[in-house]
Amino acid sequence: MGAQASAPPLRLPTGGENFSALMRWIDATARPDSDSEILGEVGLKDGSLTVDDQRNGKTWTFEHISFSLNRLPRGGVVLSLGSENEERPWKMTAAVVPLGNERRLLQVEARKVATRDLLLAMRLDEGQFQADVPISGAVRAEIGPDFRPVTVEGRLVAEAGMVGNPNNPDGSFRIDSAEVSLDWDQARRTLIAPFKIAAEKNRITMMSQFDAPIEPGAPWRITATGGSIVLGAREPGETPLVLNRILMRGAFDYAGARITLSQGEIAGGGVNLAMSGTLDFSSGEPVISGGMAGTPMKGALAKRIWPVFVAAKVRNWVLANIHEGEIARMELAANAPVETLKEDGPPIPNDGLSVEIDVAKAVLRPVDGLPPIRDADLTTRIKGRHVVISVGRGTVELESGRKLTITNGTFEVPDTHPKSPPARAQFKIEGPVAAAAELVALDRLREASNAPLDPATSRGNVVGQISVGLPITRDPPKGSINYNIGIDVTNFVAERMMLNQKVEAQLLKISANAQGFQIKGDVRLNGTPAVLDYRKLRDQPDTEVRLQMTLDDAARARFGFDVGPALSGPVPVRLAGRIANNRDSRFNVEADLTQAKIENLLPGWIKAPGKANRAAFMVIHKDKATIFENVVIDGSGASVKGQAELDANGDLVSAHFPVFALSDGDKTALRAERGNEGVLRLSMRGDVYDGRNFVKSVFGQSGEQKSKRQFGDLDLDIKLGAVAGYNGEALRGVDLKLSRRAGQIRMLSFTSKIGRDTQLTGELRGAARGRQVLYFETDDAGALFRFTDNYARMNGGQMWVAIDPPTADQAAQEGLLNIRDFMIKGEPNLDRVVGAANAGGKGVVFTRMRVEFTRTPGKLAVREGIVRGPAIGATMDGLIDFAKNDVRLRGTFVPLYGLNNAFGQIPIVGLFLGGSNEGLLGITYEVSGAPNAPVLRVNPISAIAPGLLRKFFEFPNVNTGAPQVDPSVTSSADPSR
Repeated sequence: MGAQASAPPLRLPTGGENFSALMRWIDATARPDSDSEILGEVGLKDGSLTVDDQRNGKTWTFEHISFSLNRLPRGGVVLSLGSENEERPWKMTAAVVPLGNERRLLQVEARKVATRDLLLAMRLDEGQFQADVPISGAVRAEIGPDFRPVTVEGRLVAEAGMVGNPNNPDGSFRIDSAEVSLDWDQARRTLIAPFKIAAEKNRITMMSQFDAPIEPGAPWRITATGGSIVLGAREPGETPLVLNRILMRGAFDYAGARITLSQGEIAGGGVNLAMSGTLDFSSGEPVISGGMAGTPMKGALAKRIWPVFVAAKVRNWVLANIHEGEIARMELAANAPVETLKEDGPPIPNDGLSVEIDVAKAVLRPVDGLPPIRDADLTTRIKGRHVVISVGRGTVELESGRKLTITNGTFEVPDTHPKSPPARAQFKIEGPVAAAAELVALDRLREASNAPLDPATSRGNVVGQISVGLPITRDPPKGSINYNIGIDVTNFVAERMMLNQKVEAQLLKISANAQGFQIKGDVRLNGTPAVLDYRKLRDQPDTEVRLQMTLDDAARARFGFDVGPALSGPVPVRLAGRIANNRDSRFNVEADLTQAKIENLLPGWIKAPGKANRAAFMVIHKDKATIFENVVIDGSGASVKGQAELDANGDLVSAHFPVFALSDGDKTALRAERGNEGVLRLSMRGDVYDGRNFVKSVFGQSGEQKSKRQFGDLDLDIKLGAVAGYNGEALRGVDLKLSRRAGQIRMLSFTSKIGRDTQLTGELRGAARGRQVLYFETDDAGALFRFTDNYARMNGGQMWVAIDPPTADQAAQEGLLNIRDFMIKGEPNLDRVVGAANAGGKGVVFTRMRVEFTRTPGKLAVREGIVRGPAIGATMDGLIDFAKNDVRLRGTFVPLYGLNNAFGQIPIVGLFLGGSNEGLLGITYEVSGAPNAPVLRVNPISAIAPGLLRKFFEFPNVNTGAPQVDPSVTSSADPSR
């Protein structure tokens, strides 16, 4: 008691003064001699209580409130307050009774009091903080004569509920239970308040002590120590974090409206934090200032102790996207109004918050659905509302084990204040093409990119810059993430990247964003140099391709467009179109054929290099078909328009060319269609057709010019008004029908007129041993020879020719030519040989010509040729090379053939006198040069060498090794036999 008497009187701050005033009012009400003695009870039952706070203009209403104030008979008063709400009833009772010696006993009991109503009554519900936690408890206090507490003891218990911002799940948390004990003794001048809180997996147990000041109005000292803070595991595999070394020292200055933390230490479980600061209420708006620093620790621990009020949105993003790592340094400083640190508070000043954190070996996942960046060196800088997380270096490891290196990366949030603040990330990426291809093939990027890169068949190295824009929110909506990718690819190789072809490039540019991607550069497409522009838009189903390249013979062969000598030389090509699902495609193609040599790319189309010509068409690859639409070929007299379709094997399915003019003046149309039985039916109609190139191609095709195109079974139907040939000759009324099956001609019917309305016919005839031959005949052989440009100096002549049908393998064709009653006119050397017999220049008359020949591609080998006439005869053999435009024939002129040859018919002796086809006297000759303008040379010395001796003066034989003619051809085709 003495100690208590000697203690100086305690003077509470203003809050204590208010408490004393309340106690004086209650004491006055409870006295028996009070003026309110006649008032025994005052109350309100299930009513509504409205509070109008004129200080801030706000009004609160409490529903279903019951209130009563009862005076006790021997002095004292009982105050009861509660709610009759059926869903959540609560009640609080306070009783004051006298103890004697002017002391009073205050007892307060609470049962499930709604903290929501308490905060409302205390004006603490403003802003985003609300509590929905029922509180129960009991407090017993002895009040001294000065109406101040002498002793206080009690216990308060909070049941499960939510605390925080109800509108923001990230800004609120659940309390399972909380408990605090109160022990105040005026003698020791301290309030001891141990407390514990359980919130889901987290536990806090602490001993707090409040020391009253000696001097009135001085700050109260506050100490919190002992106990522990246990933070439960947030993720599978985590262990609880136990912080068991806690010391907090500070002061509460009620007069100055300030709470000061002079020393704060929290340690344990690998965490060691030091902090200090103040909370200032003096200006009416609470302002917090202070700092916190931590020693090196695990990154996972730093995330768990990051204060929820510090850049809450960024904190939530970091918790979800940064894992593992080692914290090398962590510093935090704040000097800002408390409201600005709330989730939905006003913007924090630029100098109101500073955070610096250095992390090594972290795992960063900047975008959901993409692989994380591992072993990353991170530096976090927060200045006010501006957040920057820098990545020095890291590695992206994909599911296959392929890796990409990330350097110079930043993750930046310019302003954390908006509800879903926008952020941007950018970094440099390096690594193999295969890894980059695997990255863009992931679900998150595949929809926008649809890049044609197969990780298994792509090679090269990538160096590029990537930037990503995204909102900081828990679940970013689809389409809210934007990105830009710019990549340089070196030594690039991708198998079957485009048009199922291999693509190579020394340097390739790749750019991509949320709207699509683009690949540009100088490439080699299947070994051919080309300029590539390959792009895909996100909202477009097709990929757009632009390609420029020059296709030479080798390139066309690699692309499968090898048509042999039908097209040779360089062809610049421009291609622009779309590919659907990397299968179907549609391209506009422009080809400059000026420098190309064309020989029957279309039947009868021949063009020399240097003559201007171009082709344009649309090619469509769809399913198993290739369609050529809007085909236009023009230049150097050619004009072709139409369309065609090929099947999966490249065979012609159909074609329609309403304009099919391969030379100036042509007026023809072409149509082809393959029936269900596989037969291609081709028809050609027209008024005029220049057949010179076609004739040249028939005779001039070389052995190396075997067509790469096989049409299989074919029905041909051609009707033309006129077909122009060489030397002013033409075929009129041409009607040709041909049928081929299994590579063999089964039917031929040909009729036309040539020269002066002379018939020219052709058909397929049977021959010996089941063979068949092509048989042509006319009564104007000279006109036919001029038409074909084989020999222009022949006039007239009844001709028939029989020859083996052509075969698919272009085997040698044996044949026989027979002409009767013709004239050679305008051959000077022949005229000189004939001499006076040809006076007047009327020409040399022959009665018969018979020649056996063998036709191979581009060549005609002549043997056993005999020409007979009244004035002269001749023998011939040799070779006509149409491909080289060269004639090499030789033989012997036999003057006065009938008489001279008679010596050769004598048995045995005739062999030495010239043989059966020559005579005793003769002149050897040679014909050489171009087929349309051959040069005749004779050896006059041979005239003095009779019979067999003349063989020594013959010209060289160029026809050695030629196949021998089958006698069956002669016997079956010669109508004279």
